[in-house]
Amino acid sequence: MTHPDLGRLTSIERTARLVSALLSGRDLTRADAGALIGLRAAAVDRQLEAIGRHLPLVREKRRGKLHVRIDRSKIAGGRERIPVATTIAACVGASLARLFEGTSFEAGMHDLVHYVSRDAFHPERFQDSRRQFVFLVRGGEKALPENEELLEEVVDALQRRRGLRIRYRGFDGARRTVRIEPLSLAVYDHQLYVIGRPRGGSTHPYRFSRIEAAETAGGTFQYPDKDSYDPERVFADSFGIAVDEKYPVTRIEVSLAARWSAFVQSHRWHRSQESFVRGGRIHVRLRVRLCPEVVAWILGFGPDVRVVEPKALRRRIARLARQMASVHGEPG
Repeated sequence: MTHPDLGRLTSIERTARLVSALLSGRDLTRADAGALIGLRAAAVDRQLEAIGRHLPLVREKRRGKLHVRIDRSKIAGGRERIPVATTIAACVGASLARLFEGTSFEAGMHDLVHYVSRDAFHPERFQDSRRQFVFLVRGGEKALPENEELLEEVVDALQRRRGLRIRYRGFDGARRTVRIEPLSLAVYDHQLYVIGRPRGGSTHPYRFSRIEAAETAGGTFQYPDKDSYDPERVFADSFGIAVDEKYPVTRIEVSLAARWSAFVQSHRWHRSQESFVRGGRIHVRLRVRLCPEVVAWILGFGPDVRVVEPKALRRRIARLARQMASVHGEPG
């Protein structure tokens, strides 16, 4: 003979399991709830009806199925639900964590998703967010994780609006010490840059991996207003990261083989880009700084590209092509 308390205990356990699942933030259909507590639909409905007398349940019909969840905002000490779009934004942002692999910044980005998704409308949808929202890192930031303390120093100065004295190794390998006001930490081509303004100088991007040392210098500075500093405006004419005045802003037009048409129509290299078809080829016009990155971009098309203008750039590409052909010629 079954003890009467055993059946009552089983019922209590089932109710407790269902309440626990709802309080954890799960969004349950009738089928989900039935599988969880081992009851059929009618019994599940009775359980939910009883729970609903004591906890604020929200019932929503989606795709023909009734979904039930607890409205946490109506529970004492509860918080408002975070919209799905906000949680997705956190997931996309956290996808950059691989740039900071091996550092506390990587862990912090993933912790943010966990923190935000707990209070999302549908937290169960984000359990695989690391694979659903992916930033494909090419090389990554070479200076990390070994130089995490240096990055922390830079970020601290950026947030506290403190000047920085950095020892910097230029592209040519020459070292110099410069004092800057750090204005932004930027990601370009999967690498980190500190956008800073030297005293009496113009805004300049400093490659993080070539900053060999950094220390705060002097007091705080007034962060410039948007008229004085706007990253979008600083890089508006840049094809890449170069902002030096030695690279003049020029209208560039290239002609590509017809097979590039679909790609050009679905891709934008720069906001100034215009494209059109002429003589069976697809033409691309840009108004950008004539920097080494533009030259590398053109060379990357190989024999499929012709430079239309400016003439000086066409001659430069032709000269480089001849030199490359010479270097790659078959040995005698």
